[in-house]
Amino acid sequence: MQQFLRYTAWEMEKPKPFGLFHVLMLLVGISVCIGFAYRLRHVTKKQYVYGIFGISLVLLILELYKQLFHFYLLDAQQYDWWIFPFQLCSLPMYIGILFPFLKDKWRIPLETFLMDFSLLGAIMALLFPDDLMHRYVMLTAHAFLWHFLLLFLSLWIGFHKQGDTTTKGFLQTLPLFFMFAGIATFLNIAFHTLGELNMFYISPYYESTQPFFDLLTPIFGISMRNLIYLFCILLGAWLIHLIWRTLQKLL
Repeated sequence: MQQFLRYTAWEMEKPKPFGLFHVLMLLVGISVCIGFAYRLRHVTKKQYVYGIFGISLVLLILELYKQLFHFYLLDAQQYDWWIFPFQLCSLPMYIGILFPFLKDKWRIPLETFLMDFSLLGAIMALLFPDDLMHRYVMLTAHAFLWHFLLLFLSLWIGFHKQGDTTTKGFLQTLPLFFMFAGIATFLNIAFHTLGELNMFYISPYYESTQPFFDLLTPIFGISMRNLIYLFCILLGAWLIHLIWRTLQKLL
């Protein structure tokens, strides 16, 4: 395993946000995601469900590779809790695995959550890619591929007219969001002594690494900053939900 990981540890000059590499990745990646999601909007329900399941399995394999790469090559076989996979952009890996085993009525709130919250997470990560850029080719490729898969996943659900674009549909995603945020908070507090654990970027022990929100700590303090951050996520997801409501009427 270590030999395989070393073989893939190709180094590169770390790209810069909004440099040529980043812009080309955005133009090509976003275009491909939109094109494929739109072309696949008429697949059968079974193909769609197992397609989401398959994407989640790919995400799981990608995450396993990343974890092993960090553990063996970058962190001297000491686990780096900063990369523990429970961020907003990690959730589709867990949610999609459940799709083939759920009835439609239980799957709909999850689809709506992915349409709204995962699309927001993918867009924000791709537009502000500091955490996506690495000095290793495979880690950079992993980060961009991960978020393009999230983008495709969310668009495919929306173009396939799944989920629930009503106000009630969005409200049904809120228990999911608060449950995930609650789990993230529990992890941040209960295990903070193990290392730099900052799930959902709302740890009470660390400065925010998110653009703009890092400026709020001196003004409001960490707790209020985290609440503002969560509110902004909800607001962004609601705006995307409204966009989907209009788009699905046009498809």
